Amino acid sequence: MDSVLSTVTNLLPYHLLSYGALLGTELFQSFVNTKVCYRALPMCEFLALQKQIFPAYFKCQVGLVILTAVTRPPRSILSLGWDTVPLAIVGVTGALNWFVFGPKTTTAAVVRRSMQEQASNEDNPAPTDPAKMHRANRNFGRNHAMAIHLNAISMVATVWYGFSLASSILARM
Repeated sequence: MDSVLSTVTNLLPYHLLSYGALLGTELFQSFVNTKVCYRALPMCEFLALQKQIFPAYFKCQVGLVILTAVTRPPRSILSLGWDTVPLAIVGVTGALNWFVFGPKTTTAAVVRRSMQEQASNEDNPAPTDPAKMHRANRNFGRNHAMAIHLNAISMVATVWYGFSLASSILARM
């Protein structure tokens, strides 16, 4: 009974669970959820869903980074030392996607989609300006690429933190 009580009052299980949730969320959202939704939904519905999912995903990512940092044994965030680097990278890239590139990508996707629909409409008396369409495509491409690259950097930093965590656990054994 004492071992169960000491485990429940120790930060390590909470730290491992929050880290596992962080890595699992990143991998699932990046490699499963987005691809399945893209294939299964018409573009209009896909964009509407992504508009709702990605802000929630980025909020979760930032929240789980904070939870992982504050549950670091033995004394929460004060115990991090150099382990702060990968978690800080994940926090910064997640925040950039949440506040900057996620909204910019969503807006650019909606603008681009609306221009594409307007261009394909046979009843449209004014054709879509190719230069405007090119700018819309470039704007979307640039913001989407930034969001994807920041997310990839986050995943690499999250795995880096996992190896760092394993190293510190193994050092105590």
